[in-house]
Amino acid sequence: MDVADLTEPILRKPQNFPGSRKNFRSKYAFYLRFLWRFLVLRRPQPLIYGVALTDRCNLACSGCRVSNTGRRDMTRAEVIAALQDAWQRGFRELYFSGGEPLLWQDNEYTLTDLIEEAREIGFFHIHVYTNGLLDLEIPADLLWVSMDGLPGVFEQRRGDHFFQVETAVRSGFHPAVAIIYVIDRNTMKGVESFLRWVQETHFPVIGVMFYFHTPYYGKDDLFLTAAERGAVIDLLLGYIRSGLPVLNSRAGLLALKSGLWPRRFSVASVLDVDGESVCCRAADKVCVDCGYAACTELTEFQRLRPSALLGLLRYW
Repeated sequence: MDVADLTEPILRKPQNFPGSRKNFRSKYAFYLRFLWRFLVLRRPQPLIYGVALTDRCNLACSGCRVSNTGRRDMTRAEVIAALQDAWQRGFRELYFSGGEPLLWQDNEYTLTDLIEEAREIGFFHIHVYTNGLLDLEIPADLLWVSMDGLPGVFEQRRGDHFFQVETAVRSGFHPAVAIIYVIDRNTMKGVESFLRWVQETHFPVIGVMFYFHTPYYGKDDLFLTAAERGAVIDLLLGYIRSGLPVLNSRAGLLALKSGLWPRRFSVASVLDVDGESVCCRAADKVCVDCGYAACTELTEFQRLRPSALLGLLRYW
């Protein structure tokens, strides 16, 4: 799908868009149908839709080259048209990302307005991926905040902003926050200490989801080999057994370690100003080294792995 095809949205809520707060019966009916097709018939039904609103970002993280590229932001009209189209095609779960999505604005409209309009269209849950440096008081169902270690490790990937992010999360402006920690050659050494800090300081988050640095631009100094990744995954499995707040499921981590999981999982699509992609915006050649752990959580959910089933309930 091309963004150019989405420039004439219906900016009022049509009659067949029920609004997510008014459609409990349709929500459960949808999931009954979805689960039958997805789990029993093994058909990859559309479910999760992502919108990368902007490439603009207030950070310059190591390992990232998609921020501040000079590409324009999506307009409100494009976003609303895309959401309506995605809903009609069967997508019901939504996330906004960037760049930093909280920087997005179209005249007087902000991310808060998009979240409210997405609810009116009928999306069940709306998540936002953010670096945590801006106002977290937004009406998303869950915020995924990026934190890759404690001071001394954090700044090696994201710069000297740890205490700003910690303060924002502890402020309690948002009742549902989870952490995404990207493991690379620099941040791998900070995993256990960060988990223990989250637990011991009662950091107000659901838990920590670990991704691995994905070589979108070729294998660099941050990239971990399969053997190195496997060793870290073994440690994460041990942390789960010891009760540390790891959100990854055992099944999802084992799939990441083995590499035996389907790529380009069509249950999810993502849109940016250049158009729509299945699963993610990376080139196909990157898929073999994908470290996007959310994908393996979904593949193992489809395989009916108990830990993946229980894990999704923690943040879905």
